[in-house]
Amino acid sequence: MKLSSNQKKILEKLITKFENSKTYEKTNKFKQSFYVKPSEIFKNYYSDFADINEVGDFENDTYELQSEGYVEIKYKKHSSVIDKIYLNVSKVDQIRSVIGIKEKNEVKTEELRFFEGYMKNDGFSGWYSRQEIERIRCGKKIRYSIPESTIILDLIDRIIGNEDELLERELSIITFGNSKTFEKKYRRKVCGLLSEYLEATDQMSDFNIAVNSDTERNHLLLERYGIYQNPAYVYIKGNIKIKHSDNRIIDVLKDSSIAISTSLIKQINEVVVTDKKIVTVENLTSFHRIEAEDTSFVYTGGYSGRTVKRFLQYIKSNNPDRSFYHFGDLDPDGFCILDNLIDTTGIDIKPIHMDMENLIKYKPFAKPLSERDVKLARSLIRKGHNIDVLKYMIEENIKLEQEIITYNLN
Repeated sequence: MKLSSNQKKILEKLITKFENSKTYEKTNKFKQSFYVKPSEIFKNYYSDFADINEVGDFENDTYELQSEGYVEIKYKKHSSVIDKIYLNVSKVDQIRSVIGIKEKNEVKTEELRFFEGYMKNDGFSGWYSRQEIERIRCGKKIRYSIPESTIILDLIDRIIGNEDELLERELSIITFGNSKTFEKKYRRKVCGLLSEYLEATDQMSDFNIAVNSDTERNHLLLERYGIYQNPAYVYIKGNIKIKHSDNRIIDVLKDSSIAISTSLIKQINEVVVTDKKIVTVENLTSFHRIEAEDTSFVYTGGYSGRTVKRFLQYIKSNNPDRSFYHFGDLDPDGFCILDNLIDTTGIDIKPIHMDMENLIKYKPFAKPLSERDVKLARSLIRKGHNIDVLKYMIEENIKLEQEIITYNLN
């Protein structure tokens, strides 16, 4: 029997109700029956404005299921209008075969076996599999089917283990054979699960940044692992000389910023900084405006990706006697960005212009803290980071964007 769309929906709903029952679990004390109302399948069935042909098609589909013995129809009193469609429990195995689904406990066993194969793994795949096993044992559905879970597990492990600079479209081609599948079908799922994993394993404290959209946040999260939506560049200005492996030399000027691509950074042999100070700057407006004697500047763009961090490490290794500073927003995120730079580059970076004096001076331009800001500030205070400034922020309920400071610096 070839099922229509209505027939398949009716049988699938009835099987689901049966398999979620005590009868299926063999724990029932009383006899149970299982039914669907026509409106659960065809929502306009009882409407006076329903298309008469659609109503007729639905009823004919239902009569055919009854003639096969899969269901029994009950009508409203003194009427030919269908009231309920009951499952014939004795035909459950046959119905499963007709609609092409496996028995619930068989599916559950397969799912457990699948995730148990990953459970002892380190990292994301082990963590995620333990979550899914717990869901199965609690009677909940797994988040994604086994075929899709296989793709997601392999994809996230590949992202976390990535050591190259990859574009999202390149990742998609490597994984799926085309450039758009990752963006269209998997980016949101992957980033959602990856964020959940990082939160659960206390690896998200350096990524609590406010963004305008989930899409922007997802791009920043992927950049953490060297995967970019578009080619990555490092914006720099100052008295800097960059020597490449093919003997090319780029002279960077103090009063004119330039952008260095990822591909060029990979070819760097040496970076010579004449200035005594190197200052990383969080926001692009401030990077373009800020000037200082004997100082070179590197734009980080908030939580910087691997390209920026690699370039800073080049500078440090070639100029060990230079001093490093960071200038960001005077808010908890700004200090988290600083901590992230220190942790991921291994460079001793000091804050500059991120002090009590500037916070007080520009207080009229300050904004109130969000609930998340307060939690983040308290977390940093517990770690012993920038205690006085952060306590003042909480006490006064203020935070400050760095643009007002750079506007008045020169």
